[in-house]
Amino acid sequence: MLVLTITAAVQVPGVAAVAHFTGSWLLAVGGAVAISLPYVLGLRNLFDDKPKSALYRYAGLWPFFAWWMACLTFAALAPLALLLAWALHLPADPLLAGAGGLALLLGVDATRRSPRVVRHDVPIAGLPRALDGYRIAQISDIHCGSFTPAERVAGWVERMNQLGADLMAVTGDLITSGDLHVDAIARVLGELRARDGVYACMGNHDYFTDGDDFAQRLEENGLTVLRNRGVVVEKDGAQLYVAGVDDTWTGRDDVEAAMAARPAGAPSVLLAHDPNLFPQAAAQDVDLTLSGHTHGGQIAVPLFSRRLNLARMITRFTSGMYQVGRSVLYVSRGAGTTGPPVRLGARAEIALLTLRCAENQN
Repeated sequence: MLVLTITAAVQVPGVAAVAHFTGSWLLAVGGAVAISLPYVLGLRNLFDDKPKSALYRYAGLWPFFAWWMACLTFAALAPLALLLAWALHLPADPLLAGAGGLALLLGVDATRRSPRVVRHDVPIAGLPRALDGYRIAQISDIHCGSFTPAERVAGWVERMNQLGADLMAVTGDLITSGDLHVDAIARVLGELRARDGVYACMGNHDYFTDGDDFAQRLEENGLTVLRNRGVVVEKDGAQLYVAGVDDTWTGRDDVEAAMAARPAGAPSVLLAHDPNLFPQAAAQDVDLTLSGHTHGGQIAVPLFSRRLNLARMITRFTSGMYQVGRSVLYVSRGAGTTGPPVRLGARAEIALLTLRCAENQN
């Protein structure tokens, strides 16, 4: 009932605008009902993530979510249009129509969820010369499920393999829920290739199934799942300590244990799904922490997305780079979605991070 209420309430401004400009409430309400029907009929158990046909996803659900996001955006733009009309003594209808057109464009764009590749240099104090230029490709928050099938993820894996990274980092929330997609995502991620291996940590959604079994399936397909432990990788005699911490929501996280085997003086990279672990990582002198979890808010205010987004309700580390002392955090916006399969102002991403000697950045 709550989902239906939210679904209907968000559409009220859009329906009112259509009725105003067409002069017909019947047309406006009837159109909203028709476009919402495929989504409403598909509502069952929110945690029942059964596969959906491509026809249903693209012909039924995608038009609804584009319309729904357009209504949500129009609800924010319409008051601004009315305020501008009042302040400038202009007729309101042209400004409302412009707000409606912009809202429709943003609504359609919100359904475009293909991740872009973002590239960043990460300065590390005391980084050995042999590791200067070391490249780490990160993917996070895939949320493989009915809205993000494994076939789609396979395309992302192919793009990551083309980056020529030295190491791959998979930072949690690989599924949405249940066990229907566990085998498929494990097989697809098993196709990732990097010279020094593919490493993963667990996210909270990865325990919305049998997490221990899921981790084992990932290992069987070639990923190294780091659950409060670390390993040493070497390049030209230089050591890099790569660690992972377990899920915070289930209380399995232990940053200290994850860092316990770090060789003295070795730079470190910590895979931690939840960015709220960063203060603990900084206290352990972790050089680079890779996180996800936030989706960059998934719905954010364009141009101000890092500060004005839904993730601000759970963390101050919403997306991008942060630094405390010598410790750096990178929070990925993630590749997939949870809840509505839409993004506004928080484009999905795959990150390619290049380690650099901090001394070379001066």
